[in-house]
Amino acid sequence: MIMKHYNSFIFNFLNFYIVTAALLLTSCTNIVDYDKDYTPAEHIANSGAPTISAVYDVADTELQTPITEGNINQMVRIVGTNLNNVKKVTFNTVEADLKEVYTASTSAVVRIPSALSMEHVNKIEYTTEQGTTVFDFVIPFPTLTVSSLLCEFVKAGEWATVYGENFDIYQFGTVSKVCIGEQELAIDEVTSTSMKVQIPAGTPDNSTITFRWTDSKGEAMTAELPFRPTAQLLYGDMSDLSMSTDGPVVVAKEEIDGMASLHFTGSYDAWSWNTIDLSRNMIDQTIDNTDDYVLKFEVKNATNFPLTEDTGLKFAVNWGSDYGWNPAGGSGINTFGRWQTVSLPLSAMASKGIVTPGTWMTMRIIFQPHAAYEADFQLANFRFVRK
Repeated sequence: MIMKHYNSFIFNFLNFYIVTAALLLTSCTNIVDYDKDYTPAEHIANSGAPTISAVYDVADTELQTPITEGNINQMVRIVGTNLNNVKKVTFNTVEADLKEVYTASTSAVVRIPSALSMEHVNKIEYTTEQGTTVFDFVIPFPTLTVSSLLCEFVKAGEWATVYGENFDIYQFGTVSKVCIGEQELAIDEVTSTSMKVQIPAGTPDNSTITFRWTDSKGEAMTAELPFRPTAQLLYGDMSDLSMSTDGPVVVAKEEIDGMASLHFTGSYDAWSWNTIDLSRNMIDQTIDNTDDYVLKFEVKNATNFPLTEDTGLKFAVNWGSDYGWNPAGGSGINTFGRWQTVSLPLSAMASKGIVTPGTWMTMRIIFQPHAAYEADFQLANFRFVRK
């Protein structure tokens, strides 16, 4: 009896297995392959030359606001047709890195190159195996700033250091030029914030150094810096300069490096009070608003005698407020025996105004070291200069 039931169980199990297998086989023959005719967007073949209809910032995923210009290193989305199989993309003639280009048939994500071209074509050029399209698109250049010379009184024939911003982008020495008159100057050591220019031998005082470049819109631009502006000097050769001192200060009028200067030497106790009054008739210069002017002069210290906040130099014009000079914002300066130009706000020290040309004018220098101090520095070429 038991054997009969066992054989029946085996028979029913085999029938269930056979039926189930048959049903599964039938089901498999009815599976739909939904990927059969699908081609990913990045693999769609181009049907013709590429076209560009618009450009968007890559963060604008809804494509709401097309842009007409972009910045270096910005990721943008180019929208159009036939954009697959890209061979080259350029922005203002500079090629984008194809490793950072992601394409579909109707769009391409591209990083604008970090380099800039001086050709100013302001175009995107997009090339595939079926052709090239060009689209108007501006890459604005960072603003070029020409701010100052390390020393406005370098000698003719020497190299002058110029400070500013983005000199390297504007390719000074190759594309952009520096001239005195029509004579082009040699340029060296160009960085983003500085470069050196050689002043031609024989260049006269009161010449102008002119910087010439072209901006991102193709417009010619210029900036100017003075070279040895001796015509602006308040005291000239100091031969008619009245100088009086108070305190233990040791200061001498000296002709050094072709410049009339004041030479400060000696050892000073902390908080020792010293004043130096420089007086003469005001030169033929009208100061209409002291806020528009700076006091400029050159400074030079012996290598082992840097100037710091503790040096305690202050300036006052015509008995105005004392203005404390804090060299380099408190970090101090060491010119290592070379002249360096300094600019200080005139209004802060001329609170009572400036005398008119031809009348008596006094500039007071206060020298009060905040700690025991050994001095060996020079000041020269005092002048009032419009900002």
